[in-house]
Amino acid sequence: TRVANLPLVSSAYDMVSSAYTCTKESHPYVRSVCDAAEKGVRTLTAAAASGAQPLLTRLEPQISTANELACKGLDKLEEKLPILQQPPQKV
Repeated sequence: TRVANLPLVSSAYDMVSSAYTCTKESHPYVRSVCDAAEKGVRTLTAAAASGAQPLLTRLEPQISTANELACKGLDKLEEKLPILQQPPQKV
């Protein structure tokens, strides 16, 4: 969540999302392929999420530790590269 909220990451996501949506709206054949792919991904995601839940519950302490380490690493990265917090227009 923290990485996704960085202005540069968020801006890049918005640009890619906009290009994807525009392409789907402009090309009917691409739209049908993308719609089918999106439906497949939703189905796979739902199946994976329900199947992985017992494993995630068992690994919760390790996941929590990994999250804490990732957050500390991001803290250091943001400290050393304050540009990460700047708006894309300023960068």
